[in-house]
Amino acid sequence: MARLGFNLMGMDELYGNRFTGILEAATLADRMGVDLLVLPDHVTMSEQAHRDRVAVGFPYPISTNWFDPLITLAAVATVTERAHVGTNVLVAPLRPAVLLAKQLATLDVICAGRLDVGLGAGWQVEEYRVTERPFEGRFGYLEEQVAACRALWAGGPAAHEGRRLDFTDLHSMPVPVQGADLRLSFGFNPTPRAIERIVRLGVGWWAPPMPTEAVRAAIAGLGEECRRVGRDPGSVTVTAATTLVAHGKSAEEAGAMPVLEEARALWDAGADCVIVHPLAFVRAPEELPAFLRPLLDARDARDPHDSRTTLS
Repeated sequence: MARLGFNLMGMDELYGNRFTGILEAATLADRMGVDLLVLPDHVTMSEQAHRDRVAVGFPYPISTNWFDPLITLAAVATVTERAHVGTNVLVAPLRPAVLLAKQLATLDVICAGRLDVGLGAGWQVEEYRVTERPFEGRFGYLEEQVAACRALWAGGPAAHEGRRLDFTDLHSMPVPVQGADLRLSFGFNPTPRAIERIVRLGVGWWAPPMPTEAVRAAIAGLGEECRRVGRDPGSVTVTAATTLVAHGKSAEEAGAMPVLEEARALWDAGADCVIVHPLAFVRAPEELPAFLRPLLDARDARDPHDSRTTLS
């Protein structure tokens, strides 16, 4: 069943630079039938890192607000009823494992089990330095975070023994509505090592914006890894994102594939959910329904038994 996601990044700008605009946009999307509401994550952004990223297509000015996704999604959860909320993606190793467990469990309780978490390891060395976290070994630490979180989410007394962290007889309340099986996916670039981690640790892969054929190839790789380890390929979901064109430019101005066409192509390639970014194309809040309606219609028109490429 195809699903549609909505990236809430920058919605405050669309609503006159009001934080509550994010909540208004989320409420509208929820009522219209959007399946997933997401926010990305950066704790800091250095001038140099921003310049380097803009050179390869990063869409946001340095002045864009990066609201903490966990706090913001807690607010979003209180004004929505059916859409899932998620991080796309959270730079997990910037947070101590037990704090991450507490934050995600709390958010899952607030949204009554509607939380879908995308975790990543980030790319900014400076962001790690100023948050006093080691950059080297961050992928290994992320794995340890997952193990520690799942131990705590199962309820106390919890125990974990790892390279950086060990504990016994710990209680961390509340536990998630989803329990120890809280849905965790990973937003890694699809290298062979990353694919192995996704299949071993997660319920799915959250692809960064990338060409449709690259998504298709990665999905094939995920299927191969599932078969290698004896996992049902259908148990690994794929969430993809449409192109983020330059901030404030229309698709036509940027030469990007029209969003509806790109979303259909990603579903055809095997994505279960496609996340769109209205800020790149919508100039005012009243334009949001007209932007979302064709995408929702395209989602609803898809035959669940069509000939899409799948992991199986």
